[in-house]
Amino acid sequence: MKKSKISLGAAIIASFLSVGWLGTAQADSAQTARILVGFPAGGNVDLVARLIAPDLSKALGRPVIVDNRPGASGRLALNLATTSAADGSTFILTPGVALSLYPHTFTELRYEPFKDLAPISNAVNWNLGLAVPSSSGIKSFADYVQSIKTDPNQTFFASSSTGSGQHLAGLYLGQTLGVPLEHVGYKGASEAIVALVGAQVPAAVLNIGELIQQSEAGKVNVLALFDSQRDPLLPDTPSIAELGYPQLKVNGWLAFYAPAGTKPELIQAAQASIATTLNNEAVKEKLRLAGMQSASSTPEELDAKGKKEFEHWQTVTSSLPNFSKF
Repeated sequence: MKKSKISLGAAIIASFLSVGWLGTAQADSAQTARILVGFPAGGNVDLVARLIAPDLSKALGRPVIVDNRPGASGRLALNLATTSAADGSTFILTPGVALSLYPHTFTELRYEPFKDLAPISNAVNWNLGLAVPSSSGIKSFADYVQSIKTDPNQTFFASSSTGSGQHLAGLYLGQTLGVPLEHVGYKGASEAIVALVGAQVPAAVLNIGELIQQSEAGKVNVLALFDSQRDPLLPDTPSIAELGYPQLKVNGWLAFYAPAGTKPELIQAAQASIATTLNNEAVKEKLRLAGMQSASSTPEELDAKGKKEFEHWQTVTSSLPNFSKF
């Protein structure tokens, strides 16, 4: 992918960000619906929410704004969503791990994921990548495995937050390779990227959308994708399955929910509008440039996906030696 496309992606995010603060200021209006986002404006979750808001507004017959409530890896927004009125005025766009993984990694959750939220639609999927600083001299996954087996200082890896899918993917990788890996959590992807590029950490597990630009600039080497196949955005990077570890497939995803008890007709209208947005070719391209794939679903499909991954992460966390909740 050309650098100009990365610049275009940044411009897209900036354009949506430019209208974000006005919407947030109107969030208390009784005539306005909101999409809660548990992360700062300008990031990928925020971008997806702002792409979906216009069609959702048409479907509901009222303005829809994006209400950013960052904090606690998205849990603050989830707490707010689950205690909001189930009247079609509140929705939330959240990473799937908030429902499928967080119950296994955090000691205190103020919500029950499959009881307090009504599923609407999956939104996007993305891949996770294992990367090292280019200055490390490590060129391949085999080189990385050799380095962690021979040098204890190479067994640390960064992620964008503690308790995240990235964090658990790294621990699971270490367990599978027979070399315990030590996690270094940061407050967001930007901090983790800075640490990785500066070789403050020997490796990182991050969303590929956060790695592409640094990879194209020659600052990091992406050694593997936690998927069953390669990604067109990083065609030279092998999948973890082709490297011989298909069980390590870990995909990231975002999904839309409403407070439990929201009327079925509102759920149906929201789902249809989301599908309309995500099937738009221009929207698909904007998401692709940000390292994401458009992927809408029915409420039933989303519910089944979340519960399946809940069981998967329960198995993974229980198998990790000395693992305890945060």
